Amino acid sequence: MSPDRRHTYKAPRDRREVVIAVAASSAVIVFTGVMVWVLGPHPDSSSSPPPISAPTTTTKATKVTSSTTTTRATTSTTRGR
Repeated sequence: MSPDRRHTYKAPRDRREVVIAVAASSAVIVFTGVMVWVLGPHPDSSSSPPPISAPTTTTKATKVTSSTTTTRATTSTTRGR
């Protein structure tokens, strides 16, 4: 083999770039896992919201008024095209 054909292998990427990419990917995965754990439902928490109680006493009386309304029946027809 002639000396002209010998080539040393040159990596397509710099090692520093690969290390930064792997570290960033790992950080995203760890952050996502922590957020799922923190924000997820916990076994000691109840799955239903606390009941809402209605007020038992009123402080102001409201006057009920009735109004009469008249409605007229309307019909509509759709014509085909």
